[in-house]
Amino acid sequence: MTDIKTWADGEKITPAEMKKYVSDALRGFLEPPACRRTVANQASEQKSADTWHPVSFDKPGSGTGAGHSYDNTDGRMSDDPFKVRAPIAGLYEVSAGLVLRSASGSLTYAVASVNRNQSSGDAIGSTAFLRFGLGRATGVEKVGCGTATITLNAGQWVSMAFKAESPVLVGSGAYAQFLSHLEIRWVGVKP
Repeated sequence: MTDIKTWADGEKITPAEMKKYVSDALRGFLEPPACRRTVANQASEQKSADTWHPVSFDKPGSGTGAGHSYDNTDGRMSDDPFKVRAPIAGLYEVSAGLVLRSASGSLTYAVASVNRNQSSGDAIGSTAFLRFGLGRATGVEKVGCGTATITLNAGQWVSMAFKAESPVLVGSGAYAQFLSHLEIRWVGVKP
């Protein structure tokens, strides 16, 4: 975070100090680090049943969900297709949502998980800090979302995975791509 600086009466303030100790600090509070990524179109890639699958995301500002995604850190938070990375240590609000469509027939059970610093589907699913069930949207679709507040150190990341009891498609349909998302936002210093 930014250092605290005090000035003595009559002390000159340089433009560099004004930027570092006033402008940058104020911008940090008004525009905290945040990133929202929407799911990549994987509709042509059927995912098998009863297996945890990591979710792949488009770069912010690209894909069908372009208008529903952003990274206000110039790409530092979205440098990997499966992760959203914390640029600074702090308390982060995590939001996730997922829409799955059955590859054929009905879809009876599906669950999604979000975890920190895990890359494989099994690791994301088995020890997740956030897990949410997907409820029926239609006979062949499930939709769900969840939120949590967690601490992250600079460089740590969050990722999402899902599991369904029948083969599914991810990002099948435009609305599924922009509704399915992973977002983190810095909300304060670490307790």
